[in-house]
Amino acid sequence: MPLIAMAAFWTLLGGIPAQFGLNGAATVLIFLAAVVALPYATLRRPVPAQASPSAALRPSAGVPLPLWLFAGHVLASEVHQRTSAGAQNALVYLSFVAVMALAAAWTAAESPLLLLRWLRAAAVVAAIGYLVTVVLFGPGNGVLYPGRLFGEVIWIGMVAAVPLAGRSRRGWLAPSLLVTADILSLSRTSAAVCLVLVLGMALKGRGRGEFRRAVVLTVVIATAAYLLVDWYRPLQNRFTQNDRQTFAGLEIGTSGRSWLWETTWASIKEAPWLGHGLGSVDRVVGHPHNDYLRLWHDLGLLGLGLWTLAFLVIGHGVYRRRRAARSEDDWAIHQAALLALVGLALNVATSNLLVYLFVMMPVAVVVGTSMGRPGSDPNPRQRHPSSSPPKGCTLDLRGFLKALRLRWLSVTALALLGLGAGISFTSLSTPQYRATSQIFVSARTTSDIAELNAGSAFSQARVESYADIITSPRIAQRVVKRLGLPTAPTRLAEHISAEVKAGTVLIDITVTDPSPSLAARIADTVADEASSQLVSLETPVGEKNSPVSIGITRDAAPPAAPISPRPLLNASVGLLAGLLAGVGLAALRDTLDTTLHTSSAMAEATGLAVLGTIPFDKEAPHKPLAAGPAAHGARAEAFRLVRTNLQFTQVDHRPRVIMVTSPLPGEGKTNTATNIALSLAETGARICLVDADLRNPCVAKTFGLVQGAGLTSVLIGAATTDDVLQEFGEQGLSVLTSGPIPPNPAELLASDRMRQILEDLTEDFDTVVVDSAPLLPVADTVGLAPVVDGTVLVVRARRTSAERVKAAVGALRSVNAPLLGSVLSMAHLAGNGYGYGYGYGERPSGPEELLVPPRKAEADVIETAW
Repeated sequence: MPLIAMAAFWTLLGGIPAQFGLNGAATVLIFLAAVVALPYATLRRPVPAQASPSAALRPSAGVPLPLWLFAGHVLASEVHQRTSAGAQNALVYLSFVAVMALAAAWTAAESPLLLLRWLRAAAVVAAIGYLVTVVLFGPGNGVLYPGRLFGEVIWIGMVAAVPLAGRSRRGWLAPSLLVTADILSLSRTSAAVCLVLVLGMALKGRGRGEFRRAVVLTVVIATAAYLLVDWYRPLQNRFTQNDRQTFAGLEIGTSGRSWLWETTWASIKEAPWLGHGLGSVDRVVGHPHNDYLRLWHDLGLLGLGLWTLAFLVIGHGVYRRRRAARSEDDWAIHQAALLALVGLALNVATSNLLVYLFVMMPVAVVVGTSMGRPGSDPNPRQRHPSSSPPKGCTLDLRGFLKALRLRWLSVTALALLGLGAGISFTSLSTPQYRATSQIFVSARTTSDIAELNAGSAFSQARVESYADIITSPRIAQRVVKRLGLPTAPTRLAEHISAEVKAGTVLIDITVTDPSPSLAARIADTVADEASSQLVSLETPVGEKNSPVSIGITRDAAPPAAPISPRPLLNASVGLLAGLLAGVGLAALRDTLDTTLHTSSAMAEATGLAVLGTIPFDKEAPHKPLAAGPAAHGARAEAFRLVRTNLQFTQVDHRPRVIMVTSPLPGEGKTNTATNIALSLAETGARICLVDADLRNPCVAKTFGLVQGAGLTSVLIGAATTDDVLQEFGEQGLSVLTSGPIPPNPAELLASDRMRQILEDLTEDFDTVVVDSAPLLPVADTVGLAPVVDGTVLVVRARRTSAERVKAAVGALRSVNAPLLGSVLSMAHLAGNGYGYGYGYGERPSGPEELLVPPRKAEADVIETAW
């Protein structure tokens, strides 16, 4: 559930966190969380009996070897390079691999459908919000999402919406809404990818006729796209008329990408095999807008080859699993994984998605979930039929909300802490003002049309380089000198930004400063100095005139309001971050919590019938016996329910000697044994309670009896049972206390003498209840278990892990001890009130549903017995 929530969260937010500088921190947090959780998830996976012991230590759950080798190559490159840009890129790559492995290890039966619905819902909410901004501000706006990043949110939503389209009559609405929103965002690549992903509605891998339908659908989509581009002028401008580059005879707008690709390719040729080091492409062209070139430039042909090979291996495995899917849910997640791989492979040809956290995390969760589901597994012999994920992996929406309710205090505390941090950040921040000036770049040409077009293309190709020069320390140094500023040029350059408006030759120069008037003066001075410096740089040696002309089209005006801090935004971000941290912590704690909370969980862990659930009572340590005034409470009724269920465990061979034990100390076994004995005595039966916990005897203290003589006295022959038996209460309960603590309790309890004592007691009493030592710390109970007629295992709720409980049951079964069932003690139950016919306790559940008389009949029997 945490991975599903994270994938939906990043799909909904898109690139919004980047506007606030939160991407780096988020990447580090996700990477650390994945690295911490991955060993736990790997080691928790059950190991098949035929597998080698080292299988439990395998670091992946279906992640192919080439991807792990790619991760190692990334890590080695960053260790060698050690740059901030490389570190952030490395964290995204490594987080992608780790999250994919986590999703594969922790997927469950309900995970595929839950994941796809959450991703679709997040994308639909984002699309509706964007369409509202289209009505208010027009298409292609960046009000909600910066730049063209909204398109990436949409195609990720399409990955989830397309496989779900055929599950209902209105399933096509979500893909239609997403495609419409993507077209209006004017995002060329993602719009094209979304149209390709629509083919997934026809190509389901379930029949030969699908190919013909896909061909027809392709023709329809291509025709509709052509007509749309030809009719919708904003989209036409985005696709064709921004820089008029020609490829294979077609005029296609690349928004200056062709120059970036040429420059990157020229740099690749200098180190084609191992690359220049992670993040080095940022120093050459910034973003190359082609992740294949980015990988080749940074990691060489080796890194690009490992990445490509990993994708091919993953895609082949997903395709095989889709063909062998056993359910509609599994088919849907495998189809979504294929679409995610196709979409990512197509998008990175003109984008920088591999370094975008909000893209890589949802893709990793989708593909990893597909890896973890059954089907044509690439390694099917390594999966055991009884394998099941850890408890936390099966956390559905209801369980997720329950976890939040149980841990509301930590969620609230972290939310308030985040709110306080946001308010403190606002109060401690210095107001910053932003002023913007603008320059126009043109080429000196004649009035000839051909030369004008050539000059326009030349100017558009140069403005990207001019923007980098404007923000360089060289320009800042001249501004510092001219204005006499008391700051270093490098520091001033950090507050200067230059942005080229897409498809134009206009450059916006923005300066940020604590003083509004100074910000405007610096912006104007930068525009003036940049104009003269750029003209000087473009002037050929020996000539007086430059081929370019630069003019100032807009002077900067002192801003009236600061751009930061933004009190409401900071408080909202702090509150949201704190709330997400609290929710994540609650979900993580519930995921990592392997203790047993409910009777159904205990039945699943032990395979035993649950005889009853004893509610938690804070007075129990001081008043352990459910007798006297406490005999009418919910706790006493729970013990009576255990008594009733014990009568139906073995109808043909009623157990005469019942041993009560627990996996570990402090689980309430003595309390349970004494109250079961009291409850049995209430029916008028002759009951004897034996304290066989010779390590830490507590029965005598509970009843206020003498402990000096008891079971050990009889075992060594110093007394007979009649000599040391003590009576308690009016019900006629007989108690055999432990006696002196011996040095060899295990040998005494496993002796023939102990067997004889229990046989003698069964001749005088209807039922003998034996309180024994905990199972796991000592061997006393394992030696005594074969002697008794049945064993009741007591487990404390929210304290004992499932592994410990399974180990205790395994220890009893290893000596062929008869098991009657289990009791969940100290459970926090909702609606635990006492009343006639209501709230007597939790009804037993598990693989063997025990017969329990109606509540009213139970009450009548009890009243009659009294």
